[in-house]
Amino acid sequence: MAGTSVSKLIIFIASLLVATSVAMTLTGSVIDIQGSLSQQGVNTANDIASDVTIASDPGSPGAIYDDGNETVTLLVKNSGSKTLTADPSSIDVLVDGRYGNVTSVTDLGERGDEWEPDETVRVTVHRDLDPGAHRAKVLAGGSTSTMRFYL
Repeated sequence: MAGTSVSKLIIFIASLLVATSVAMTLTGSVIDIQGSLSQQGVNTANDIASDVTIASDPGSPGAIYDDGNETVTLLVKNSGSKTLTADPSSIDVLVDGRYGNVTSVTDLGERGDEWEPDETVRVTVHRDLDPGAHRAKVLAGGSTSTMRFYL
């Protein structure tokens, strides 16, 4: 009888050790997942806070493309809630799927390099375009905006 009690006690202690090991492993995994989800939430909040919108009128191609200087000029509004940087190195422009060299960014608001929410900047890109349909895409602050226009 004593032998049966000892063997049952050993099995009980072994099962407690296994259960403790499993619980510790699961706790570590849950903590890792929680950290990943928290970081993903912060990244998503930043993406939502920064948003841009091309405000140029696609019906006025003369205001968008200057044939003499071979430049595309777009009015881009900071439609998010986060202040962005208004300099050529922080804004990328694709015209017809090809990268355009941003030559200037002019803040139409009251602050120099700060692009406040609801303010608009004038972005000028050097690109030679032929008559026809074109597509411009602006990437700034982790957000994009696309516009189609015709020459």
